[in-house]
Amino acid sequence: MGDLPLSSDRLADLLPIIVEINAVLDPEELLPAIAEKLRRIVDYKILDIFLPGKDGALMPAYIEGYDPALAHRLRIRPGEGIVGAAALSREPVFVRDVSRDPRYISIFPGVVVELAIPLLHRGRLVGVLNVEGPKLEAFTPDAIAALQLIASHLAVAIENAAYHRETRWYAGLLATLYEIGKETASILDLDELLHRSAEIVKRVIDYEMFGILLLDEQRQELVLRKSVRFGPYREKARIKVGQGLCGMAALTKEAILVGDVRKDPRYVALIPETRSELVVPLLHKDRVVGVFDLESSVLDSFNEEHVKVLTPLASQVAVAIENARLYDELRRKDDRLGRELSIAQRIQRGLFPEEAPRGALFESSAHFRPARELGGDLYDFYDLKAQALGVAVGDVAGKGVPAALYGAFASGTVRARAFEKHSPAGLLTRVNRTLRRRGVEGLYCSLTYAVFDFDARMLRLANSGLPYPLRYRKATGKCEDIEASGLPLGTFDEAEYDEREIGLDSGDVFVFATDGITEARRAHEDYGSARLRRQIESGAELSAPALGERILEDLDAFMGDVAPADDVTLVVVKIL
Repeated sequence: MGDLPLSSDRLADLLPIIVEINAVLDPEELLPAIAEKLRRIVDYKILDIFLPGKDGALMPAYIEGYDPALAHRLRIRPGEGIVGAAALSREPVFVRDVSRDPRYISIFPGVVVELAIPLLHRGRLVGVLNVEGPKLEAFTPDAIAALQLIASHLAVAIENAAYHRETRWYAGLLATLYEIGKETASILDLDELLHRSAEIVKRVIDYEMFGILLLDEQRQELVLRKSVRFGPYREKARIKVGQGLCGMAALTKEAILVGDVRKDPRYVALIPETRSELVVPLLHKDRVVGVFDLESSVLDSFNEEHVKVLTPLASQVAVAIENARLYDELRRKDDRLGRELSIAQRIQRGLFPEEAPRGALFESSAHFRPARELGGDLYDFYDLKAQALGVAVGDVAGKGVPAALYGAFASGTVRARAFEKHSPAGLLTRVNRTLRRRGVEGLYCSLTYAVFDFDARMLRLANSGLPYPLRYRKATGKCEDIEASGLPLGTFDEAEYDEREIGLDSGDVFVFATDGITEARRAHEDYGSARLRRQIESGAELSAPALGERILEDLDAFMGDVAPADDVTLVVVKIL
């Protein structure tokens, strides 16, 4: 039947109804609202609005006039009955006397007339409006035309409501995924993350059995790492990639949805009661991390909407799993590095003298504070002969492990040369040649080497770029620099070094310090050599150890909460 003309009065009555229909976007409200509006047009006994299911069959989405339990069982294929005929032909079907039409499916007594109108939107069938009544006269041409016009708007309203529902669903999904993303991103323990992921999936899909299998890339096997309510089954904690539904999902990087696993040859029967299964791969940068495996004892328990939910969720969990793995790897490396650094610290402490030496004519102290776990500064004492003491204080360019290793090499070289009884300048020349020959490009060492000869009451000293040592003279009560020049060790092959000779007087104090003291900085101010001199002058009557502690306490007070940027080494020798 074709479209029928509408009277102007009927059209005027319909306009408010059409406006009302188009204004309803909530799918739960739309169909009841339509049914109410249609009763204004025709006095029907039965009204159903059929919508197509996933298998193509038409199922009542809204009914009036009969038992909802019957509607739940009612499924009409295109071509079946009057409703199916309208769906198949895409044309309205009007039957004046259903008892004379062989297509009529007799379910309800008292029905005489039936009108089935296909609901079309852009050429696509979105449903069928079916109206049945006991009186032919109620279905006037004007009423039929009105129903046809209403049906055209109804199709649009159903599509709009579906879009509205899907948009709301996606908005809710995005909000949920955002919260889940924040939640999973903060979990860095892998076992805790997998446990939490199982709870999160349960929040969005009510599964019976769930497992998370992670990929062992070397063996190309999926390993069961987390299972929930799997119960007793034939143990198979490892599944080859490509084997079973889980293995195929990992191989193809695509979700696999099976309504009846007994009909799928890929299924590996591990759980006897399983009837349907959904497997979603965990992908990170197009690389398979593992799979989500959901199983149910009910046929067709999972659907495409579940796939839409789990796919982005699986992607977020995959990122979190990778983060947890990286964190675990870094933690293991950090633990190993911490153990190695602890050993290195003990070794470095073992390279320094156990205690500063003391004799009848002198006392000394030594203090070392690395800026990091290991330092690049060094100091050493050498018992050269009766009444003679060698002292070396050095600073390697850089910090941490490379500087510490280079410092150990330099210190060992100085010690080997010290007992060859070279002059200080001669010793520095020989050490420089060794470091140039066997050193590392870019590393060098500034070092002061001094020999205290107490029999001769003489100090001989050479310097290779370290801050000038300080001498406090008791006779004047003042500190002065001991100027001695020379390039750092390991920089140039033919470097030469000045040598100074200084007489020793009772009460004199000699201080050797690296630039970690004088260049210690807070805000825009350095500790400076002037402040160091004042501390020496005011504390010269103290013992060598007490003077060293006094200087470091003042340095701490100056720095406050500022962390040191460089190693600090301080050696004090006091003439008695």
